[in-house]
Amino acid sequence: MKWYEQPQVDDSVIISSRVRLARNLAGYAFPSRLLATDASAAIDRMKASILDTKSSLASNLTFVSLTGMATSQLGELSERHVISPAMTASAMNNSVSRGLVYNSAENISIMLNEEDHLRIQAICAGQDLDVAYQTANEVDDIMSEGLEYAFDTEFGFLTSCPTNTGTGMRASYMLHVPLLESTGNLKIYADIITKAGFAIRGAHGEGSESMGGIYQISNQRTLGKSETETISSLKRLANQLVEKELSVREHFVKEFRHETEDAVHRAYGILTNCRKIGLNEATKLLSDIRLGKILGLITHEISSGTIYNLMTHILPHNLQKVMGPAQDARQLDVLRAEYLRNSIS
Repeated sequence: MKWYEQPQVDDSVIISSRVRLARNLAGYAFPSRLLATDASAAIDRMKASILDTKSSLASNLTFVSLTGMATSQLGELSERHVISPAMTASAMNNSVSRGLVYNSAENISIMLNEEDHLRIQAICAGQDLDVAYQTANEVDDIMSEGLEYAFDTEFGFLTSCPTNTGTGMRASYMLHVPLLESTGNLKIYADIITKAGFAIRGAHGEGSESMGGIYQISNQRTLGKSETETISSLKRLANQLVEKELSVREHFVKEFRHETEDAVHRAYGILTNCRKIGLNEATKLLSDIRLGKILGLITHEISSGTIYNLMTHILPHNLQKVMGPAQDARQLDVLRAEYLRNSIS
């Protein structure tokens, strides 16, 4: 298959699709330079531009202030990809107002006064990148009616970081490629991805490590390429990774079926019986179970989507939200084991 061909992306590999738009208000300094009074005024204007409209989309959105929010709550939102790790760190600084507009499904979120004044994000399950873009674009259209964006006819949308200047769009896929990772093939494709102007990172973006074979692939360039060109290029790259992952999966089931089944059932046995387990080990074992479920090697009723959600639920802040606070790392591992036993069994 050639790089320009675009078959349908496989949802067993593509977990979710995301589009994020960066925008700034004309007449205001970037958030890192905003005075406290200007930051509050900017928040009020941005809130009103979406929440005071009669759009059906806006009727499902709500605003929360992130300034002064408890670290645990910020951590929960960050682990669920509702806000960025950068916003989590920024919100702990009470000198500038920061906020979030989002819906209960958490597939639409608008960060206010993060690195840019506006970070509009839309997430869809599976490979619906076009739907994610349409949703983010709809939110952008609604807000732009009441706001004047910082825009240059030559450079496009002006942003705090020059790498976002242009369309201001970052499109990404969340992928599960455990066999490309374990066989070392992912390193080869990582070089190709980088040369094409894209980045492959851990599930939580820049600076994060991959766990359980979960990776995020996104564009690094926004200047000089249209949104449709970026999305088309991302689809082509993702399709190549999907094809290779599926090919390796087919090979493993054919040539190493007993070994693959053994790994999957061992993972299931450990997670349904463990009494203490760390995050890295638990995520790796959940990855094995997800792969086994997709390959038909286990018949448990749990879905592959639910397994991925468990990878989020066992992260420290979200785990403690459900299981109660842990006094130390050891107790956190005990709570994680109990949660997984109950969830999977």
